[in-house]
Amino acid sequence: MQRVRRTVRVIAVGLVVGAGAVGLVGCGTVPRAQTGTVEDAAAARRATRALADAERRQIGCQDVVMGEEPRATPPPEFMEHLTGAIAYPETCWDRVLFTFEAELGQAPPGYQVEYRKPPFVEGERDSPVQVQGEAFLYVTFTPASQFDVRDPARPIQTYKGNLLLALEGMHHVTMVRKVIDGLGTVMWIIGLDEKRPFTVDAVSNPPRVSIFVAR
Repeated sequence: MQRVRRTVRVIAVGLVVGAGAVGLVGCGTVPRAQTGTVEDAAAARRATRALADAERRQIGCQDVVMGEEPRATPPPEFMEHLTGAIAYPETCWDRVLFTFEAELGQAPPGYQVEYRKPPFVEGERDSPVQVQGEAFLYVTFTPASQFDVRDPARPIQTYKGNLLLALEGMHHVTMVRKVIDGLGTVMWIIGLDEKRPFTVDAVSNPPRVSIFVAR
């Protein structure tokens, strides 16, 4: 925070000098001098806010605790239905967001996120999974499904999105691919161009889980 305060003082000094210069030049044309002073002050305030925002963003990136060790939470009692998946870059990380609909309550599903090495397989026949990247996060949600089978006669597919997510402008994520559901589990593979620290955040209402891969 000391850096921010020093920056503000420099801007303030510059503003005082600028105001004095305007006052000298504008002697006899007061309205013009007042307008210039107001504009200078507004510009200084905007610059100060921009620098402070940049400093806060930088501090925020450094303060987020990430690592390469597995992350996991225990599963809730009731089934969760996958409804959405999206990946996009943010200032400090790549974010992969999964949304769910709980059969009861608003708690997110349990998860396990860990680095695994290929080859990967899926389904009852252990079919090979094509992947892209140099390192891979394997994501498992429990209990979870992309189908709502509370009425066995009329199962409802709750996730109708892409099995391979579209990516644009990502820092390190090269692939986000859905794997065929297991028994009571939903699984995804996140490919990276290199092994990176990551963290996971789960929230309720609606249930959702975000995986953050450090920039």
